[in-house]
Amino acid sequence: MLASPPVYSTFVQVISGREEPFPATAVRDLVGIIRAMYVAAKLGGAGKNDLARIERVGRDLADALELANRSGPNTIGYSAAWKKAEDASRRACDLVDALTPAEPLVHAARSRIAGPVHAPKKKIADR
Repeated sequence: MLASPPVYSTFVQVISGREEPFPATAVRDLVGIIRAMYVAAKLGGAGKNDLARIERVGRDLADALELANRSGPNTIGYSAAWKKAEDASRRACDLVDALTPAEPLVHAARSRIAGPVHAPKKKIADR
């Protein structure tokens, strides 16, 4: 009589079956977009709850990236990193809609690099 394989080995294979490369570059890009969204929302006077929601998405993306870097393909940690990144990216999409302009995001990102953007002062015409 042949012994059947242990149940736990099948369970572990199902959980840890992600072998494809983790999209680290895309996750880093999305973290940057989320950071710009946070700055733009803060500058726009967003409330604490909205800022916390944006921050959670960014933190989950960063955690997913770190977990993927620590774990190897086909491990539970790697699969968890994928799931966390996928869930956070869906929540990132919930933060915007088709009417959300990109201009505040670009200005917010620029301000983190080169400082706040000041409107040019209007010259007073000579009399």
